[in-house]
Amino acid sequence: MKHLLIIILTLFFTACKTTQLAIIKQNGKFGCIDKKGNLVIKPEWDWMLQGDKNKQILVEKDSLFGFVDNHGNVLIEPKYKSAMVFYDGFASVSNGNKFGFINIKGDTVIPFVFDDVFLGFSNGLSDVRVNDSCGYIDKSGKVVIPLIYKTSYPFLSDVASVETFDGQTLLIDKKGNTFAYNKDRYKYKRLWALNSYPGSFTTQTGQGRINKAGDTIVPPIYDVTGNLSDHMYIVELKGKWGAYNDKGKLIVEPKFDEIWHYNEGYANFKLNGKWGYVDKKGRIVIEPTFDYASQFENGLAYVEFNGKSGFVDKKGKFAIKPEFEINKDSEFQ
Repeated sequence: MKHLLIIILTLFFTACKTTQLAIIKQNGKFGCIDKKGNLVIKPEWDWMLQGDKNKQILVEKDSLFGFVDNHGNVLIEPKYKSAMVFYDGFASVSNGNKFGFINIKGDTVIPFVFDDVFLGFSNGLSDVRVNDSCGYIDKSGKVVIPLIYKTSYPFLSDVASVETFDGQTLLIDKKGNTFAYNKDRYKYKRLWALNSYPGSFTTQTGQGRINKAGDTIVPPIYDVTGNLSDHMYIVELKGKWGAYNDKGKLIVEPKFDEIWHYNEGYANFKLNGKWGYVDKKGRIVIEPTFDYASQFENGLAYVEFNGKSGFVDKKGKFAIKPEFEINKDSEFQ
């Protein structure tokens, strides 16, 4: 569960544009390849997670966590019981009893005095927990917002969300001022655990979507509507999936068994047990022939074929042959 949380947070916060690598699995161990399929980091780790621009890659060995660089050189020996990737130059790590923070040199810069850290530093502050109370510290380790909350979420913008012990959800600024959450006012703010479905609304006829101007883009007739991604909304009706563009035009009639959000112009879909890709004009551009297919990232997409995994280009041709073990989190970052 901890690994899944780290993956979600990393995908949300990092945009890796240099030294693009993908994590692969061979003989039960993890390593990295480049976009030509060359092995860059030997598969010798029990688990891996890419960080910001692959400068520091989180690795696990024998239930201990450390960091390697994008060539596989060990930067920080695996010695921590738990760790998160680096955010704002610091990583939260655990010695098994308490959490503290290290810098990219591996120096302990904030001592091990916290019982938990939800994410780490974001916009200059980090959430921390002592006993059952949460608050925020700055990069010197000083408590700048008192630990008086049941839950404190990361500062994704100039405000964050907190939960009080009496069950209230409030917004808080970096000075510690709290105020009520007004959905209409803050609906497009980046807020952890809030604003998860911007523009979503529901009527007696179903769910729909409006844009920032308040225009209805997706009519409220669907069972499920997805968030805007790559100028497209995915929708589900009676178990079948389709898609609208951000102008309000139905591009893909609900006909697929599954569909993921559009990215880099394509959406991966499932039909009759196989996966393929559809473009933003509704054309099937890669026929559903794969056992599984993920989104395109940096021009390549992870796919599974005959029990192995590889990567295809936007023509549907294997850029990297399916010769690795299944690892659905793999993508080029």
